[in-house]
Amino acid sequence: MIDPHNLPPLPALMIAGPGELNEPELEAVGHQVIAHYGEVWRELHDQTVSEIGKLLGAADPPYLVPGTGTTAIEMALLNIFEPGDKVLIANTGFFGTRLIEVATALSLSVQELPVEPGAPIDPARVKAQAKGTAGVISVHVETSTGVRHPIAEIAAAAHEAGTIYVVDGIAAAGGEAVDVDSMAIDAYVTATQKGMEAPSGLGIVALGQGGRARINARTTQVASWYLNIATWDRYREEWGAWHPHPVTMPSNLVLALASSLQRITNFGIEAWIEKRAALAGRCRDGLAELGLKPVPQPGCEANLVVAAWADNPAALQELLLRNGIMVSGGLGPTHEKAIRVGLMGLNATNEMVDRLLDIIRSA
Repeated sequence: MIDPHNLPPLPALMIAGPGELNEPELEAVGHQVIAHYGEVWRELHDQTVSEIGKLLGAADPPYLVPGTGTTAIEMALLNIFEPGDKVLIANTGFFGTRLIEVATALSLSVQELPVEPGAPIDPARVKAQAKGTAGVISVHVETSTGVRHPIAEIAAAAHEAGTIYVVDGIAAAGGEAVDVDSMAIDAYVTATQKGMEAPSGLGIVALGQGGRARINARTTQVASWYLNIATWDRYREEWGAWHPHPVTMPSNLVLALASSLQRITNFGIEAWIEKRAALAGRCRDGLAELGLKPVPQPGCEANLVVAAWADNPAALQELLLRNGIMVSGGLGPTHEKAIRVGLMGLNATNEMVDRLLDIIRSA
């Protein structure tokens, strides 16, 4: 039996998420539990939501929802679309497939847009195939391939086709540039455990103008109480001075998130993302020098996840584990063909990247 107070030695996490917490977030999440209502809590909650809005470039206050990133994806799709709506979903890999599965479970009619592993989504294909659909859905970063997709250009293509655009940014927010309003993204979904460097357990939905308009124009009732944005809006309006959400919030997770967001915004969001890009480049170039070529095509490489082809990824993972580092293997199109290095949280440093490269070099 595992003793939760005395875990065995564990490796340093350089997986595709979550990342290990920095010391300030460890202290915050270990704070004595505080009430999820009252003046102090309301100010903390509102401040955290405001900081999320700044990070994502969303003027419409985002929703901070207990659950995973997938919870937030369901919330966005459930509210923006109605059963039977036809949607175009880019199948970019494992998590593109996940979007198709979630949409299908919500009774949406899915038209798949296949995307070659390692390639970015082609906005021209989106424009051509999105006509007559209720919306386009894609990931921002496909975690299984380490590809960053051109969301601003995809949003423009979707709008030219007369429809809206919903983005899964779970593996992107905090590590990639995103501006919901200036990019005209209609809804952006993310979570806290990757680029935001906070604990897992909180999902986020940020609405752009098109997403809000679509929700306001619904003709059918949302088939959920918990995930119904109208429920969350009602509590914001009627209980906002004391309890601005309909459920018990995990207050310690929000404390840790408030701490990490403060660090990111104090550093400067643009400078923070540039730092993440430089670290990913260091890791990617180092792996390439050792014969592990990048999965993404040049110019679309992600900042939080570096994916590299490997002849024997399981052996590399085992080698790294023996030396105290855990990395991820491939998923979907990269399964048993690649390793994926996560650059988030405590171990997103030059020193850890160099240590990882030295271990591989020693083999």
